[in-house]
Amino acid sequence: MQIKQALELHQQAQQLFDQPQVDEAIKTLADQLKPDLEEQFPLLLCVMNGGLYLTGQLMRLWNFPMTVDYVHATRYRLATLGRDVLWKAYPQNSLKDRHVIIVDDIFDQGFTLEEVKSYCLKQGAKKCTSVFLIRKTHNRKKADIEADFCALECDDFYVYGSGMDFHSHFRNLPGVFAVPHEKSGR
Repeated sequence: MQIKQALELHQQAQQLFDQPQVDEAIKTLADQLKPDLEEQFPLLLCVMNGGLYLTGQLMRLWNFPMTVDYVHATRYRLATLGRDVLWKAYPQNSLKDRHVIIVDDIFDQGFTLEEVKSYCLKQGAKKCTSVFLIRKTHNRKKADIEADFCALECDDFYVYGSGMDFHSHFRNLPGVFAVPHEKSGR
């Protein structure tokens, strides 16, 4: 998608959450998780690229020791419809006996989380906790897994901003926006 077309579609998008709402939801999430993590020396595992925004925000709100690493596991491959999970990068740190905090942008159907969590446990993680910015509510087929923590919830829209992209654009926007279904490419 060319930037001109993306800008035109952004003009038609609905803002679901503005920056203060996103910031407050992330702060509430960080405060909720902090008591269980500050004595654990957790390993924050960012699921690239979508989890980058939330991982960065959580890191600035937590002042306890942690290891930060990433995986690049994706279903979307620059598209709007997901397929099987494709692994592009694995963690560099050992996960053995660590409490791993899997951080991603959106819990939709759970297939990426299922794959990443399974990998972490096979590598010897003693516990995995999943943290998402957004949980979509819908009745479409889901993996046999649920998110542990989500900062915000939304209906079944194609959403972008605050780390989530729309055809590789707009991850940097501070709010969360929804594209009308007929324009999303779904």
